[in-house]
Amino acid sequence: MAGSQTLQLANPAAGTVSRAPQTTAAPQGAASDVPFSRLSREGQILGPSQAGTAFGSLWTPTLKAVGGYLKALTLTLTATGGTGGVGVAAADAPYNTIQNLFLRDPYGQPIVQASGYGLYLINLYSGQVGMLGFGNNPATLPSFSAVAATGNFTLQLYVPLQLDSSGYCSLPSQNAASQPQLQIQLNPSTSVYSTAPTTVPTLTLAADEPYWMAPVDNPQVGPPDVGSSAQWSEARAAAGIASAAYQRVVLPRVGTFIHTLILTLRDSTGARIDAWPASDLSLWVDGVPIVMETFAERINLMYAQFGVTRPTGVLVYSWRDAVQSAVSSADTYDKLLPTTPATTLEIAGTFGTIGSAPASITALTGELFPSGGIPYTHLAS
Repeated sequence: MAGSQTLQLANPAAGTVSRAPQTTAAPQGAASDVPFSRLSREGQILGPSQAGTAFGSLWTPTLKAVGGYLKALTLTLTATGGTGGVGVAAADAPYNTIQNLFLRDPYGQPIVQASGYGLYLINLYSGQVGMLGFGNNPATLPSFSAVAATGNFTLQLYVPLQLDSSGYCSLPSQNAASQPQLQIQLNPSTSVYSTAPTTVPTLTLAADEPYWMAPVDNPQVGPPDVGSSAQWSEARAAAGIASAAYQRVVLPRVGTFIHTLILTLRDSTGARIDAWPASDLSLWVDGVPIVMETFAERINLMYAQFGVTRPTGVLVYSWRDAVQSAVSSADTYDKLLPTTPATTLEIAGTFGTIGSAPASITALTGELFPSGGIPYTHLAS
């Protein structure tokens, strides 16, 4: 009865606290009323790994079923066996060890498609990895080891799937016969080292699998809006950029909700450059400028949102700041940029002097495909 008190039940009037033992019973109320992250538990299994891999190889490992919902992949690359003291890293090394990574669902639908340097930028700027200034920069992780004169290095990159800590957009992975497909094409060593070490190292690759466990008491309960996906794609804008010219450059990926846009400007040699418009930088949607600012304002905002030092040539627009100005997984998705296949998305302004013209823009687009149609509906309960 509500009025009865025992040594195990709290009596607020008397200032006592509960001494009832822990149970495994499901929380009261309908399963849909209880957050999935409260019913589930987080875990990780050691995924596929391969040692002695040569630069330039193709790695197509078989991912393991996790008995729940895959949150991400933790990808570790270790270069060992290099000798000599003459090795010099290329500009984007060691991240550009990966030429291209594809992660597809069991039916071949791409979920993440990015280069190794693109994955590095996703770690920095997606809001899906670490938190503001902590854990979102692979170069500051304790395990990171930069390219040495022997050519050896250690690198960990996170391949994110879930969009926030509720498990939203995590990928079902309970059937060993129907698993996501991972494919990694490695660059040749000549792309990773501007000067090769005496003996080029070999690579050990590992893809571990952090996941949400299927709830024991309510196995039918899954993450919010199961079937939703947070996808990443990398593509180059078609238009080349002339030196010191005003241009509106059409960006290559539209069609759903965009949560993050990461742009990299490179000259004709492939070097990243900061020739972005200095005083009239603007982002246009369907012929309307929605953001007009200076280059200095944009990079200051990037630092306020993410707390990391900006790599040369990189600009970021994030719409994951509905809750706080610092971008993180604490977001309600109210401010995401909606687009359709007919949307025209452009970056514009008077670009700076480009010594090796034409320059090009590579766009990493973070997209949300909500199964329920509207991204913030999963937060309603």
